[in-house]
Amino acid sequence: MNEAKESLRSIEQKYKLFQQQQFTFVAALEHCRENAHDKIKPITSIEQVQSYTEHYCTNSTDRRILLMFLDICTDLRSLCQRFETLHPGTPITNNFLDKCKTFVSQSNDLSSLRAK
Repeated sequence: MNEAKESLRSIEQKYKLFQQQQFTFVAALEHCRENAHDKIKPITSIEQVQSYTEHYCTNSTDRRILLMFLDICTDLRSLCQRFETLHPGTPITNNFLDKCKTFVSQSNDLSSLRAK
């Protein structure tokens, strides 16, 4: 359980840094969309961010923030898997864990999410 707590702390630290750079993240996505000549359709998934990063990201600052986002998503997926193996759970915690796994799934539609 201590490993899970440490993982969560690490994710929180990365998220705090990412949160301070949200506008940089949005700008990086826009730059990639411009490079991909794909300004009509919204970005809908983590998988699409990964693809843009690999194929259309030409700026090191953009690459850094996009990779930070992808790294946080990967860490969250791993944490969900760790929680699944640590504790059988209750219906409430299992429901919460399922929602988390869906949210960080590579193909989940994120187009309706908005920053707060």
